Amino acid sequence: MLRVMAQRLQPVRPAHPALPVPARHRHPVALAVGPTATTRIFQLHERLAARLPVDAVAFAREHELSPRTIKRDIERLRDFHHAPIEWDATRKSYRYTAPFDLASGLRLDAEEALAVVLAGRTFAAWGGTPLGHTLTVALEKVARFAGPALSFPAADLRAVLHQDEAALDTPEHRHFAALLEHILARRELVILYQKPDAPRPERRTIRPLHLAYLDHRWMLLADDVKKRAWRKFLLPRIQTVERTARHFTPPPADKIKKHLVGSIGRFTGDEDIEVRLHFTATAAPYVRERPWHVSQKLIVLPDGSIEVTLRLNNLKDVQRRILSNGHHVAVLAPPELRASIAAEIAALTRTYAPEIASL
Repeated sequence: MLRVMAQRLQPVRPAHPALPVPARHRHPVALAVGPTATTRIFQLHERLAARLPVDAVAFAREHELSPRTIKRDIERLRDFHHAPIEWDATRKSYRYTAPFDLASGLRLDAEEALAVVLAGRTFAAWGGTPLGHTLTVALEKVARFAGPALSFPAADLRAVLHQDEAALDTPEHRHFAALLEHILARRELVILYQKPDAPRPERRTIRPLHLAYLDHRWMLLADDVKKRAWRKFLLPRIQTVERTARHFTPPPADKIKKHLVGSIGRFTGDEDIEVRLHFTATAAPYVRERPWHVSQKLIVLPDGSIEVTLRLNNLKDVQRRILSNGHHVAVLAPPELRASIAAEIAALTRTYAPEIASL
């Protein structure tokens, strides 16, 4: 699998140190990467960050490689990882034009990200073993650098990795790599999408923005051109993906992150809602062990129970999770969530009235 992640395509255009490509024309490109490419890129970054001279010919001589290979590394560092690198003709050296943190800029491309998702073909057999744990920890580190095109909660990474062969041979993974490529290429698409309550699939023209692993399912966040709004599309419901010749400028990554971070599951909204919950002492350890949301703040009460505060942008998913915890959780705020839970309980009471009467 590591060999697969190292395979790259040949460069699509030549790189020349004296002719930097303007930022508005740059697109992520897959470049040739050998077994030690990552090490070389880190070494290049360390030298540039330390303001030491970097010359492709001299650097190539150190690694017993051709200058062309090193220029490809530099191009990858600039175009794929978005490092602020340029050629300084007066010093005859490359340099950073601004401070740059390579760790926060590292990203996986489509092939690498798909390799992480499909790694379960290999890792499933090692689940629960020391080797399986070591490999999972290593990929957790890699997955943090998936960049603006792909995301999944760290707590769910093991579920992504340790999928068996049958689980991976599903419609959910059929379009994964293609969608990721189109996100990185900023290409408008036409998809055929089947909603559960619709008699037939419908054609949707979309601008794909992000693939997210939410509520144990892969979903595509996209800008629906006709509706002029962001929508989520479950991957298993996408029947076909048709590329177009149209490209678009994506929104800032921070806007996508903000849109997703307020969600506890599949649904998102535009509100900022404070949710306060009280968990019994029985449920408290599980909530502390696996938080419900990144915004979670809790207060431990004398009896071992806890009060939890969350900041969400919708209430649909949190209501479902509250109901799954039964009497071990009570809604303190907001009032509309408490009322919605009460209405659901009243409906359940009518459904199970005979059994309740016999208690």
